[in-house]
Amino acid sequence: MFDSNGFLNFTEEKEHSRKKNSEVYKILIVDDESSVHDVTNLVLASMSFQGKELELYHAYSAVEGEKILKEQPDMAVVLLDVVMETDNAGLDLVKTIREKLGNKLLRIILRTGQPGHAPEEEVIVNYDINDYRNKLELTTSKLFSSMITALRSYSDLVKIQKNKLGLEKVLASTSSILDIHSIDKFFAALLEQVLALIHDETAKSCSSSLSIYISFYQDQKPIFDTGTGIFGDVETRQEKVKEKYGDGVLDAVREQKYIKTDEYFIFYHKNNLGNEMLIILDGKTCDISIEDDLLNIFVKNIAITFDNLLMSNDIKESQKDTIFMLSELAEQRSQETGKHVKRVAYFAKAIAEELGLSELEVEEVFVAAPMHDVGKIAISDAILKKPGPLNEEEFELMKSHAKKGHDLLINSEKRLMRVASIVALQHHEHFDGGGYPQGLQNDEIHLYARITGLCDVFDALSTKRIYKDAWPLKEVFEYIEKGQSKQFDPAVVQAFLARKKQILELVEEYKD
Repeated sequence: MFDSNGFLNFTEEKEHSRKKNSEVYKILIVDDESSVHDVTNLVLASMSFQGKELELYHAYSAVEGEKILKEQPDMAVVLLDVVMETDNAGLDLVKTIREKLGNKLLRIILRTGQPGHAPEEEVIVNYDINDYRNKLELTTSKLFSSMITALRSYSDLVKIQKNKLGLEKVLASTSSILDIHSIDKFFAALLEQVLALIHDETAKSCSSSLSIYISFYQDQKPIFDTGTGIFGDVETRQEKVKEKYGDGVLDAVREQKYIKTDEYFIFYHKNNLGNEMLIILDGKTCDISIEDDLLNIFVKNIAITFDNLLMSNDIKESQKDTIFMLSELAEQRSQETGKHVKRVAYFAKAIAEELGLSELEVEEVFVAAPMHDVGKIAISDAILKKPGPLNEEEFELMKSHAKKGHDLLINSEKRLMRVASIVALQHHEHFDGGGYPQGLQNDEIHLYARITGLCDVFDALSTKRIYKDAWPLKEVFEYIEKGQSKQFDPAVVQAFLARKKQILELVEEYKD
C-alpha cells in the first residue's frame, strides 16, 4: 500500500478487472514519478461523471504512454508530464497523439513541475493541448475541476462525432436506397440498410438480438410487409404486431412521432397522399448505435423515397399499358391478336436476362419489343388482311412498315421511344445480311432488334395467321436452331434455347 518513500502506492492494483468500456471514462496518467501516480489515484479513485466511473491507466514514460494510447484509442483524458525520459518527451507525445495517432477527441491536460522549461503561453499556442497546470499549484479541488471540465468537453465531442458518423450512415443508407428502381429490390435493400444503421460493432450481440418489422400501407390497407427475427414468419408476424405493439402503434399514429421503450422502438410516418410506413425494432433498444432523431430522419426519408418509387412505378406501368395498346392496335389491323405483342415482349425479356443484360436493358427490351410492328398502322387493309400470299409489289409495300414504324417513333424526346424506333426499323434484318430494309449484318444490327427479330419469327411460325396454319413447336425450335449465323444471331439463339422451358410456359400463359 505504501512505497519506500511513504507514499500511497496503487500501481499494484492497476491490473484490476476492467469494467465495460461503455460504463467508464478512461483516464491515462503519464508521469515518471510514482508519487504523482499515487496522489492522482487518491484524488480520482472515487470520482464519477455522468454516472460513469473513471478507469485509470498508468504510464511512466512517453513511449509507454504512446503504446497504451494505441491500444486504447477511446481514452478520454491524459494527464501528461512534460519532462520525462527527455526534456520535451511530453510535448513530443502531444504531437504524436494529434498528428501520428490522429486522435482529436482525447483531452490533454499538461502538468509540469518545471514551468520555466515549458512556458505556459508558448506551449498553449504551439501545442494542441486543452489545459496547462503547474504541479505545485494543482490542488485536489483544482485537479477535480480540471478533470470535470475535460470530461464534459470529451463527452460533447464524442456526441458530435457520433452524430456526424450517424448522419453519414443515414446519408449513405438513403443514397443506397435511392439507387433502387425496382419495388421488389427496394424492400430487400431497405431491410439491409436498417440493419446497417442500428448495428454497433462494439456490441456484437446487438444486431442479432434485434428483430425488425417493416410495413407500408395505402388507404389504411397493408400493401407490403417484411421482417427479421421474431417477425420472420410471414404467417404470424401481423398477429405478433397486434398483440405486443398495438398500443404503441396507436400512440405513434395518434402523436405522429416515434415511440421508444426499453423493449421496442416504433417509427410511424404518413404523407399527404395517405401512404403510411411503420417500422418496429424489438430488443435492447439501448444497444442501437445511432441517435433516435437520426434514425427517425432516415425513416422519413425512406417513406418519401417509397412514395416517389410508387409514383414512378405508376408512370412506368401507364407507359407500358399505352405502348401495349398502341402495339395491339397495329396487330389487330392485320387480324393478329394482341397476345402476339405480349408474347414477343416476354420472350424478349427472357432472352435478354439469359444474355446477362442489365436490369435497365432488360426493361428497355421488354417495352421496346412490342412496338416492332407499329409501322403496320400505315399499311393498307388490302395488304394487311389479304388471306393469300402477297405478290412482289404488295410485299415491298408490306416491308415498308419497318421504316414507317421507325419514322413514327424516332422524333420522340424519350429514350425508350427512340430505342423502339431502332427495333421497329431493324427487326427484319438478318445476321448474315440477307434481311431488310438496310441489309445490315452481325453487330450492325442492334442487339435489341436481333432479340426481337427472333421472338417475332418464333411467334409468327408457332401461331395461326390469316395466311397460314401454326407450325408444330418442335419444327419451330428446329427452324430457329438451323437459322444460327444466317437469319439469327447465334448468341441470341443459344439464349433462346437455354430458356426453352420458360418460353413454352409463356406460350401457354398468353395463348390466343
